[in-house]
Amino acid sequence: PPYTLHPPLQPFITMSSNEYDVDLEEAEEEIDEEQIEDYCTMLDRLGNFPEKVAINSLSMAAEDFASSPTSASKIYDCVRSRLVDRESPGISSPDRKLPLVYVLDSLLKNVKGVYINIIQEDAANWMSAVYDIFDSTNRDAEKARLKKVWNTWREFGVIKNEQKWRQIGKCFLKAEEKELAKVVAKNAASGIGRDADGTLQLTPSLRKQMQTILDEVQSSGVDELDKVSLERLADINPDLLQQIKEGAEAAINEQNEQQQNSMQQQQSASLPSSNKAQDAPPTLLSDWSKLKLDHLEKSHSLIASLNQHIRSANETVVVKTQLDDATHLYAAVSASAQLLTDMLQQFKDGKGNLQVGGENGSASARRKRRYSLVDPKKFTNEGLRERNDAVIAQLYEVGLPFFCAADGKRFATQLELSKHLDKLFKESQLAKTMETTEVNGWYPEESVWVLGKNAPDDMAATTATEDKSGDNATSGDKAAATVATTVIADETRDRCILCGINFSMFFDQEDGEWKYKNCTEKNVEHDGPTMDGEESEAVLVHFTCWEGLGSPEYLTPDQIRHAS
Repeated sequence: PPYTLHPPLQPFITMSSNEYDVDLEEAEEEIDEEQIEDYCTMLDRLGNFPEKVAINSLSMAAEDFASSPTSASKIYDCVRSRLVDRESPGISSPDRKLPLVYVLDSLLKNVKGVYINIIQEDAANWMSAVYDIFDSTNRDAEKARLKKVWNTWREFGVIKNEQKWRQIGKCFLKAEEKELAKVVAKNAASGIGRDADGTLQLTPSLRKQMQTILDEVQSSGVDELDKVSLERLADINPDLLQQIKEGAEAAINEQNEQQQNSMQQQQSASLPSSNKAQDAPPTLLSDWSKLKLDHLEKSHSLIASLNQHIRSANETVVVKTQLDDATHLYAAVSASAQLLTDMLQQFKDGKGNLQVGGENGSASARRKRRYSLVDPKKFTNEGLRERNDAVIAQLYEVGLPFFCAADGKRFATQLELSKHLDKLFKESQLAKTMETTEVNGWYPEESVWVLGKNAPDDMAATTATEDKSGDNATSGDKAAATVATTVIADETRDRCILCGINFSMFFDQEDGEWKYKNCTEKNVEHDGPTMDGEESEAVLVHFTCWEGLGSPEYLTPDQIRHAS
């Protein structure tokens, strides 16, 4: 096995007092030339690989002369001459230097004796020489191991004098100073200076934006312990710091331009109305009144197409890097389909009152458009009391289109909904081993808290089936619970046969199916058999439309023709 750096070992042999006296007399004998040649041969056999057994054998051979300065110096010279040699064939190879360094490291930590003073006095010379050999041959890994040997001498207390230790490792200190000077020069060239405490000289806004970009870079694929600050990044990768600075400056400039544009728009909006009237062309309401617009002409097919794309989302293969963009895209498609359905229903309900021109036309022109933007002028005590459809819409289909059937909460993206469902699953698994407690109520429907209406029938039906204490329910509630208000989405039957409005679609997490809400399936009894030979036909209608007809068990062709 290779030689590794360890704390100093315990003495190899424990001797009695008599044995110590005999060994002391033998230790006083000087090493002869034959023994030196044998030791040098062992060093040459060490080769390029720091074998632990060979290094221990060299340490044990040198231990016999640990009390003789003359013999110890001869052994040290054998190692040192091979360590700094740059000309002799084989011996001068850079691959053979590091194993010799480990031999001297073992003499310092394990043999000790007079070797400590001998090696300390000359370590600064051969340490720099070996570092230059590694540096000239671009051996960064060997330089790192050599520096590690130097650091262990202070960690294990081999060299207790701090000044002496720093003098031995002056080659490493100079390299660090040189590298730091390069970094400082590069940062200075990029316009980033440093304070006395090492902090980068950045404006608060620029530092905040740069830190935001750095957090985004380190958010994926970087361990929490490996994340760095801007100051540390300036030391290890000044080029990346410069790129982050340029990106932050571009983002700040873009924000400033947007602020200037918004200020200009506000200033233009605050001009006198007389000037606006002169610049704006006159509106000819009489010409608009001649147009015959059919808002229902293509709305149905557009809503059906959007719903079809939503239902096919589970079968679409998306690259992982584009998952977030695809999720937001499907969220926008779902919100658009729901928005068009609501606007279509609202237009049909108020169609008789929509006129252009006259008193009714001016009244409709003043009507607030649903999902309109928030007017900043409404941020007053009186304005906050008024209903704002845009804010309400952000809490439902427009802002939070993804609905959780487990607890009724809403989310902006499918990814957030999936994380929430995973959390509920873990909580349900944990709840099996704990006492159950009462959970919070469902996320209320818009009409419950905005208009003060009671909970809709589908929520009442769900509550009636799930609540075990439903003995006090009225007979009317039990009858309503028997009527299903959701139907599996069918692209061939995507609108109500009575009112012609598309059904609102949602994803049922329990059944794993796209469904129509406020929808029920009913049979239409024909006067005679149809082309398929059937006397009745199953159709989908709005639950509210069916109730408006008196909740009949069967529908007749007259009812459908009258409704259409």
